[in-house]
Parts: sequence; structure tokens; C-alpha cells
Amino acid sequence: MKDFTDNESLPGAGEDDAEIIAQTLQMLKELDNTPLTEMSPLFYQHWFEQLNMATRDLLRILGHDPDA
Repeated sequence: MKDFTDNESLPGAGEDDAEIIAQTLQMLKELDNTPLTEMSPLFYQHWFEQLNMATRDLLRILGHDPDA
């Protein structure tokens, strides 16, 4: 997997965009490391919202309108 923590890794990405990418990668690591015993309905609601926001940010970074 390519590391997008620096601005040169994604052409046109600014500092804020690189930060969003790094945070999204960290979020995915946290999800992967969550034990099954902690996966409650509240867990799924929280991570759905987090993934929704991250996906919308990533679409914007890639030049797409997330509301289209």
C-alpha cells in the first residue's frame, strides 16, 4: 500500500489533504484492530459516520463532488 503521508505522494494534495489521508489510514488501522467483543451497535453507528465523512473527504481530494 502506498503511503500518502507526505504531500508529494498525491499530486495536488495540500497539507490539509495529506492530513485527511493520514487520519483515514489511521482510522482503518483502528477498525482492523478492534476486538469482536467491542463491536456493538454503537460501534457500528460511530464508525459508519466516521467512514462516511472520510469517504466524502477523499472523494473531494480526488476531484469528485461527494454530493453529486
